[in-house]
Amino acid sequence: MKWFRIIVAALFLLFLQTTVFNNLHVLGFCHPFVYVLFLICLPVMPRWAEQTIGLAMGFVMDCICSSPGIHTAACVFVSWLKPLMLARMVQESERIVGPIVPQSAGTQPFIRLVVLLTLFHHLIVFALDAWSWSLWYWVLLEVTVSSAITIGGGFVYGFLIHRS
Repeated sequence: MKWFRIIVAALFLLFLQTTVFNNLHVLGFCHPFVYVLFLICLPVMPRWAEQTIGLAMGFVMDCICSSPGIHTAACVFVSWLKPLMLARMVQESERIVGPIVPQSAGTQPFIRLVVLLTLFHHLIVFALDAWSWSLWYWVLLEVTVSSAITIGGGFVYGFLIHRS
């Protein structure tokens, strides 16, 4: 039952990403990627499993967006970094069971995790997409605006939808 809910959440976020957020273009620099919230809120599991899921999620997004490995690189990095950040933010005595939401990780660690991992993900995606630092100000603008919308979606998911 647990894996069924995880698969449904992944499919829902991929559906939401492809139908709504991939078609949302505000002034040409707002491209939120809400699918990364799936990787952030994924329950604690072995690192190899988490990175395999990140690889699969990134590969699916690359196939949908016709991008050559950009989303895969960002998702694998987020999947690699998340356990390291969780170990620093949550004490050993407060073992997390279930998805990473404010009720399980704590409000402050959840907010920091969503903000930092979203920023890292978006920075990698937009930097690899630009493939040049000559337009660094444009990359920074895309990262800032897109991350703000994605982070807002993460808070809605974490605080309102996943209250139980």
